[in-house]
Amino acid sequence: MFRLAEITLACGRGKLRFNLAAKHFRDILKPKVFVENQSSEDLISQSLNNPTHSKPFGQIFRTDRTTLIIVPDKTRNCGAPVFLPLLIEKLNQSGVTDSDIKIMLANGSHISHTSEEIEKIVGPKIPHRIEIVEHDCKNSNELTFLGTTKFETPIFINRQVLAADFVIVAGAAVHHYFAGYGGGLKMINPGCAGYETITRNHALTIDSENGTIDPKCRAGVLAGNPVQEDIKDSMRFVRVDFLFETILDEHGKIVKVVCGDLFRAHEKACEIVDAHYKISIHEKAELVVVSCGGFPRDINFIQAHKSIQNAFQAVKEGGVILVLAECEQGIGSETFLDWFNYPDDSSFREALVNNFTLNATTAVSLKMKTRAVKIVIVSTLPEDVVKRLGMLPAANLEEGWKIARKMLSDNFKCFVIPNGSLTLPQLIS
Repeated sequence: MFRLAEITLACGRGKLRFNLAAKHFRDILKPKVFVENQSSEDLISQSLNNPTHSKPFGQIFRTDRTTLIIVPDKTRNCGAPVFLPLLIEKLNQSGVTDSDIKIMLANGSHISHTSEEIEKIVGPKIPHRIEIVEHDCKNSNELTFLGTTKFETPIFINRQVLAADFVIVAGAAVHHYFAGYGGGLKMINPGCAGYETITRNHALTIDSENGTIDPKCRAGVLAGNPVQEDIKDSMRFVRVDFLFETILDEHGKIVKVVCGDLFRAHEKACEIVDAHYKISIHEKAELVVVSCGGFPRDINFIQAHKSIQNAFQAVKEGGVILVLAECEQGIGSETFLDWFNYPDDSSFREALVNNFTLNATTAVSLKMKTRAVKIVIVSTLPEDVVKRLGMLPAANLEEGWKIARKMLSDNFKCFVIPNGSLTLPQLIS
């Protein structure tokens, strides 16, 4: 056993290092290694030819028909620069020309992109061949009202999704901290949905009686999760012809590909995500040091919170989370900070019920965590903002470590999570 280990963790576009003594070390929590000897290209080709509960790719798409390929925005890597050329080649072989293909960035409620960012999302050559459009959830002229779900959520979807002859959803399956899983259905709703649709769906996370998160709204849960059930019900208004879903390893490489029926293929992809990214622990630790995995997973605080949420599953009550999250684009929400202005819990709960806005769920979740543990964050966020959120600011890792260490006993134990955005600790009794 080592006496002192140097541990390297990503923060933004760089790396940070710290030393951890053996007496404090409990474990490094990392995703299980994917054993895959095939290239990404071979995996893609095989999956397209052997889809789940669907006809082979080449038998679905036909000549002289418009095809819309929906991919995630910059906050969600899915390997698009690798698979898009192959998807487009397959469409071309079916007689679908480049002029009949359009790619939509499923921005959800996120901001639009620069041309440089778009090239990073889809690859440098694709924008010169294929028309790229971005979803804008607040552009009413681009939205069509389709009906209401059983949860009374009004469904507004981008009209270009509805107008295309064929729709391909292409993204990555991952855990999502309140919707259960990302990718799949979420590429349509909220990815291509209207602001009101997104807001009403996200509001289902809140237990209005006590102002906390519904316990079924958590990572790895589909059945009974009201957010996911609402999204699934909304899909009866939208036709998706083919799902193309990747699973990436912790380095961002495509290691699994699942294609086919939107529902069945996505469920299969979620099973793979569980098998590799749910990590069993038998006891929690007093300290968890977590990196989001670097850019773009810590591009802003809203994205970084997902790693804090996962780290929270491994820390003891009253313990400390030391999180590395550069947040080069700040908070990532125009309304998030407003949720920390309420003077007491009663007014906060009343606002949740009557004036819910996007990212209120993240605010509730963060408040619940900061009351249970101390969170020290190494970031570029202003100190006053960090304190307003109930956390402790640190300008660098050395300072963060000193702050965390003062709140721990001499015999504390520590988990290290190099990629908190992907690693979901699961306590096994």
